[in-house]
Amino acid sequence: MTLSYLFAGLAALVTVALIVKRPIVGLYVVTACVVLIEAEPLKIPILSDQLYIYYWPPELAGRGERPIGLLILVILAIVIYGRLRRRERALQGGSLLLPFSCFLLCVAWGVIRGLASGGTFKIIVLEVRPFWYLFIAYLLAYNLVSKSRHVRTVFWVIILGAGVKSLQGLYIYLVVLHGHLEGHHEIMAHEESFFLCAVILLFALFFLHHRDHAQYYTTLQVLPLMAIVVIANQRRAAYAALMAGAVVAWTLSFLIAPHGRVRLGTIMRLAVPLVVGYVLAFYRDAEFIARPARAIVSLIYPDPVDIVSIDSGLYRTIENHNVISTAMQHPILGWGFGRPFLQSLLLPDKSATLPFYLYIPHNTIFWVWMRLGAVGFAALCYLFGAIAVRGFLIALRLRDRYLQVIAIFVVAVSVMELIVAYADLQLYFHRNVLYVGLLAGVLMRLPTCEEDETRDAARP
Repeated sequence: MTLSYLFAGLAALVTVALIVKRPIVGLYVVTACVVLIEAEPLKIPILSDQLYIYYWPPELAGRGERPIGLLILVILAIVIYGRLRRRERALQGGSLLLPFSCFLLCVAWGVIRGLASGGTFKIIVLEVRPFWYLFIAYLLAYNLVSKSRHVRTVFWVIILGAGVKSLQGLYIYLVVLHGHLEGHHEIMAHEESFFLCAVILLFALFFLHHRDHAQYYTTLQVLPLMAIVVIANQRRAAYAALMAGAVVAWTLSFLIAPHGRVRLGTIMRLAVPLVVGYVLAFYRDAEFIARPARAIVSLIYPDPVDIVSIDSGLYRTIENHNVISTAMQHPILGWGFGRPFLQSLLLPDKSATLPFYLYIPHNTIFWVWMRLGAVGFAALCYLFGAIAVRGFLIALRLRDRYLQVIAIFVVAVSVMELIVAYADLQLYFHRNVLYVGLLAGVLMRLPTCEEDETRDAARP
C-alpha cells in the first residue's frame, strides 16, 4: 500500500508540473478522468474503476473534498497565479456566469435551510458537491480554451475515451460473461451508456456536417463497439436520451444550415419509419439485437415477464410520489438539503446498497425541486435554458463547420442530461456534471476560437 501511495504521489507531482508549464494540459487531464475513470468500484473490476480519483482509499475516507475536486482547484489556482503575475483578470465567467450565480445562490439557500432545519452536514456536503463540480468544471474550460486546437484535443480525448470504455465493456461482455447477460442489470457504470450515446450522436453530427475530418473516421471505427456496449449495459434512459438528443440535433441542423434541409428532410423520412419498424419487429424478441426495442417499449409498457424492470418501475413510482409530497410541504423555497424526504408511501429498505436512498432519489429533477423549491427549480431551468439558447445562437454565428458541430452537440447533450436525470441520478453523478460543465465552458469559447483561427489565417 505504501508503494501504491508513492506512485500516486509521483504521478500527482508530474501532472502538476505539466500543468504549471502548460495549464491547458489540466483541462485534458480532467476530461480524461471524466470519460475514462469510474466514480466507484464496479462488480467486475476493469482497473480504471480502482483508481482513486472520485473517492479516497479506505484509510483516507471522510476527507472534505475528493481528489478530482482538488485537482480542478489546483489547476484553477495555477491559472489565477499566472494571470495575476501578468496583471490580468484572475478568472472570467462569461455570459453563463449570471445563470450559474442564480442557481448557486439557490443552492446556498438550500444549505442554510437544511442546516437550520436539522439537516446532517455530511449529507449536505454530499448533495451539494455535484452542483459545485458543475460550476468549477465550467470555469476551468472557459478560462483555458482559447484556440480551435484546444477544442479538437478535448474531443479527441472524449472520442478515444469512448473507444477505451467500449473495449472494456466488450471484455466484460464477451470474456467475463461469455456473452450472457442473464442476472446482470448492467455491466458497467450507469453513466457509461450516457457517454457512449453522446459519442454516437457526435458521429451522426459529423456525418451530417463535417465528414472530411479525422475524428469522423475514428468515431466511425469505434461506432459498432459502442453500440454493442450500450446494448449490453441495459440502461433504458440512455435510449430515450439518445432519441431526444437526435431530435434536438436534427432541429438545430435544420435551422442553422438551410442548404442541407433537403438532405435532412430525406434522412428524417427514412429514419423514422426504420426506427418504428425496428421496434415493432423486435420488441417481443429475446435476441441481443432486440434489446433496445424491448427497452424502448418498456419505457411506456413494461414487459409483464420482466420482474426486474417492473420492480424498478414500481420503486421509482413510489419514490417520485414521496419526493413530490415532500416538495409540496415547502413548494416555493424548498425542503433544504440534508434531510430525508418524507415517506407517505413506505419504500423498501435499500440502506445496505444505497445508504442515502432517502436523501437522493433516482429522479434528480424532482430532487432539485424538492430541495430548492420552485425558485431553485426555475434557476436550474434558467441555467440549462441559457446553455441551449446561447448554444443555438453561437452555432448560428459560427462559420467553421467543425466548431458548429461542437456547438450543436453541446446543446443536444445538455438536453440528454436532463432526460436521463429524470430517471437515473444523472445530476448527482460527478462524472456527468463535470462532463456537462466542461462542455458548457467549451461552448462559450467557440466564437473566440474561430476569431483566433481567422486571425492566424490572415497573418502573412
